[in-house]
Amino acid sequence: MKMIKPHPLISLRGTVLLLIFVAFSSEESNLYSQQSLHLEDAVTRSLQNNLGIRLARQQSEISAVGNAWGAAGALPQIGLSASGSNAVSDQSRNPTSFIQEKLESESINVGGQLNWVLFDGFGMFANKRALERLEEQAEGQVALVIEQTASATMQAYNNVLVQLALRDVLSAAMEVSRARLDWMEARQATGASSTFDRLQFDNALLTDSLAWLQQKANIEQATIALNRLMGEAAESQWKFASTLNAPKSRNDFGQLRSQIFSNATVIQNALIAQELAESGVQQARARLSPNVSLSANQNEQSSRFEAGDLSGNGVTKNWSANLAINFNLFNGGATRRAIEQAKIQVAMAEMQAEDQRREVDRLLQDVWSRWSSAEQTHLILIQLTENSERSLQIAQERLTSGAINSLDFREIQMQVINLQQQQLQALNAWQAMDIELQRLGGDWSIETQVP
Repeated sequence: MKMIKPHPLISLRGTVLLLIFVAFSSEESNLYSQQSLHLEDAVTRSLQNNLGIRLARQQSEISAVGNAWGAAGALPQIGLSASGSNAVSDQSRNPTSFIQEKLESESINVGGQLNWVLFDGFGMFANKRALERLEEQAEGQVALVIEQTASATMQAYNNVLVQLALRDVLSAAMEVSRARLDWMEARQATGASSTFDRLQFDNALLTDSLAWLQQKANIEQATIALNRLMGEAAESQWKFASTLNAPKSRNDFGQLRSQIFSNATVIQNALIAQELAESGVQQARARLSPNVSLSANQNEQSSRFEAGDLSGNGVTKNWSANLAINFNLFNGGATRRAIEQAKIQVAMAEMQAEDQRREVDRLLQDVWSRWSSAEQTHLILIQLTENSERSLQIAQERLTSGAINSLDFREIQMQVINLQQQQLQALNAWQAMDIELQRLGGDWSIETQVP
């Protein structure tokens, strides 16, 4: 008996369609267990779980604790000391001793010390300003990490939406190819079409199916990248509830530029570094002034003496205060050198701040150009996509009437698929540039609360 083998194309198509059916079924079953995830929820999860933000926040707390007048040297230092002693000397069997008795003595000594720098050329005030700038600098670093994390999360979330939309494009293409293939097989059964035309639609369906399966892998990779940013398990699955919308139109470049130069976190951090360097000059100049300090001591000693029948108690009190003025007449030019070095640090900080402004301006020009280009590209692609979809409808009618063949129809169908994909990619690029403009403008500032 001769075994009938299935046609290789038919077998392959069945295998691919079976895989797609299994993938669709698994996705449908996962919908019940998936948790809805909005864009805002994704950003919140990232800000809560990001270790970089936690570390920056703890560093900010350390700087806040260190920002105190005591750390600046403006408060007195007070110390307390206490000591006690107990001595026994048995001289009862010592013929050479003047008092041949058992001698016992006890004493308790309590003292207090006060040291206070009253004036140091306003160095303590310069120290306090430097501590305040250090705290602001730490807070600025927190804001920078928050901005970067929020921006990366939003772009990763939008990328998942784009990958899902691209899958939908391929799903629609598969439906068209499947419908045309069924129509062509029916015509072939009646002898109205050739095997060549049927094979073209068969290959089109297989090609779209393989692209769909590959796109499913792209979705998984995009989701894993988002989970990594949110601090979630890599295998976590979500039902993405937000939509990928076009950004609002912007025609206010001058106002936007002014806002960015006023609020950009990187510029604000550079200005804080400049103010910190200026505090260093004040700290160095303070060494040119005399140093006035006050020190005071109080000591009280209580003692008891016992030698046979003789005994007695005594108390000794001592007070002292010292006002000292120290003025360094010459230290080998160390103070002058420190002042000059501090001035150089200020000049360097000013140049770094200016360089940061120029870099932000350059980045703004680049992002604005990309934003405008992406906007125009997206609008053009919308029109092109609508035209191509209308052309596909006309092509279906012409294919039915025999005015075009399967190759012509597939070419028009591929144009639709490519334009739909380009439209989604342009929208994603437009959204990415809009997010970057928001980040540059300081929209996610230090006021963002991180639980």
